[in-house]
Amino acid sequence: MSDFAYLTRSTCRTLKDTNDVEMFERRISAMQTVGVKPEDTDSILQVMAAVLHLGNIKFDAPANNSEGSMVMQECDTNFTLACKLLSVNRQDLESALCNSTRATRTEKIKSPVNVRVASDNRDALAKALYGMIFNFIVRCTNSSIGYRDDVTLFAGVLDIFGFECFKQNSFEQLCINFTNERLQQFFNQFVFKIEEQLYEREGIPWDPLDFPDNQDAVDLLQAKPSGIFSMLDEECMVPNGSDQGFCNKLMKQHKGHRRFDEIKTKPLWFTIKHFAGPVAYSSESFLDKNRDQMNNDIIECMGSSANQFVTNLFRCDVKYAELFNKEEAGQDTKKKKKIMFPASSKSSFHI
Repeated sequence: MSDFAYLTRSTCRTLKDTNDVEMFERRISAMQTVGVKPEDTDSILQVMAAVLHLGNIKFDAPANNSEGSMVMQECDTNFTLACKLLSVNRQDLESALCNSTRATRTEKIKSPVNVRVASDNRDALAKALYGMIFNFIVRCTNSSIGYRDDVTLFAGVLDIFGFECFKQNSFEQLCINFTNERLQQFFNQFVFKIEEQLYEREGIPWDPLDFPDNQDAVDLLQAKPSGIFSMLDEECMVPNGSDQGFCNKLMKQHKGHRRFDEIKTKPLWFTIKHFAGPVAYSSESFLDKNRDQMNNDIIECMGSSANQFVTNLFRCDVKYAELFNKEEAGQDTKKKKKIMFPASSKSSFHI
């Protein structure tokens, strides 16, 4: 476990009274129970192993280009293993991680990216792979219990995380607390709307102000384009965007909002007055933690994997399918040859 960077970011390395071998066997048994095929189970484990090896990859700038990046020599073993597990060409993946391609009307221009961006690309790929494996297992589980797309009834499990408020609150706490704001909103709408209907049906006088509402807190976080998450996405796209710049824009945009407050003694901090109470957040590393968008080069590299399981993960994912559909449509168009008849016939057709 200590050999992998993604598994050493916590101080907790072992669980008391937990047998790792037994837990692994239980997970394999659980996947068999929900109908995951043996070959898919092997592919899932391969992808998870690839994610761990990706986390060990570091980048360095080439000697002749301080604004470029390349996989460090000391990480060659991890990178080679990750490529082998994903069944992709080593040079193709390194090129996708260390370059960015821009399309113009007439051509595609490939430009090197710096070490920080290459590292962000690595993490974005690891997150995407992990997320798609999770979704794949959920689909298998739904299928095993008789889930049908044309039936709206469902059995759901609601896991309430609980609001988090520590001495140091970062992007993770903001995401968790946003989830709880949404859950509280759902609770308000479901429970109090039913109470409202009951009061009206029985002619009981009531005051709408008695019912709590956190819609403004939800909008502060998720509204577009002025919500905190939307503004964070925008700052990630801005050249030379920074945590300080993001925080300054929040202060300007939401000054006076009853759910938002600034901390004048801490320029990188802001406060959100959640339904459960105020939480102060440090915006340090917000941009780094939010950068999880993969460039098209990485998506295309994964979509061309020799492993059909990996290929399907990307080509069947709703976020990436459009890219492959456009690519295939473009190839079909190139295959067509236009045959022109003599000018006298004034006609043409395609084959």
